[in-house]
Amino acid sequence: MQHTNPYNDVKLAQFKMWLNDMVDKNEGKYFEVYVDDVKIVPRTNRVDAIDDHKVYLDERSDTVKIFTYNTENSNRYEQFTFFIEKKKTNENSAQTIVQAVQPQGLSGLELENKINERLTQSLMQERERWQTDLLKRDYDACKKQLADAEEYIGDLEEHLNKFKGKKLHWGDVNLGDVASVIVEGMVKRNPHWVAKLPGGDALAGLIAKESNGGSESTEPETEMVIRKKSASEGELSDEMKAQLGFLKQLESHFSQDQLDKIMLILQCFAEEPKHIQTVFDLLEIKTENEKV
Repeated sequence: MQHTNPYNDVKLAQFKMWLNDMVDKNEGKYFEVYVDDVKIVPRTNRVDAIDDHKVYLDERSDTVKIFTYNTENSNRYEQFTFFIEKKKTNENSAQTIVQAVQPQGLSGLELENKINERLTQSLMQERERWQTDLLKRDYDACKKQLADAEEYIGDLEEHLNKFKGKKLHWGDVNLGDVASVIVEGMVKRNPHWVAKLPGGDALAGLIAKESNGGSESTEPETEMVIRKKSASEGELSDEMKAQLGFLKQLESHFSQDQLDKIMLILQCFAEEPKHIQTVFDLLEIKTENEKV
């Protein structure tokens, strides 16, 4: 395929810009440059080598031809021909002499080349400015995304630290509070069962003692368990210490997953006491009378 264009700095700059774009797209071209029919630049892929032909231009030059190839050894090419416009000569010798005497200014071709050079520079500057603005916008967007990500990570770390501090929590429910209410009712009805658990001897003794003289208490029994004493009310009672010791023993003998399941089972028993006997029969637990 052959392309024809007038020879000037603008067309030549556009052609070199096209070659650079092809390099950026990993489709770089190899090329040869001819002045008329003489090869001036052997096959190469250096874009700046195109300008080497200029030193061979003179008043008799008619064309500059550039042959492009996809690979270094390819025989298929694409031809770009640039026609050089000739200066118009004046055959009037007298006028030629006058022009020779007069101070020489820029010829038409030189003036056009100057204008084309300025246009090429302006195009390149505008392209660089556009690329700089694009990179700046990308940088600002990435910077904002990074700030949002860091803020989100900070929130996640804060929530994680809060959940780590909740050792006996299931969702928003404090399993320790639930257990203190449920276990209290069970252990008071079955002190002999509590005595068999690790650390349950002291709690079983207190329960038996309370069962004998329980009428002396003036406050409701449930309030004694769930009400949190302030620092001004003094030390914890022996009963509260025993209950806390019992819960600590449970915590040391079971994993967190097991504790969660135990608390759910106890809650289910509190809501549906009729299931206690079913579970008791399934586990084949023998009472003291059955053992004897």
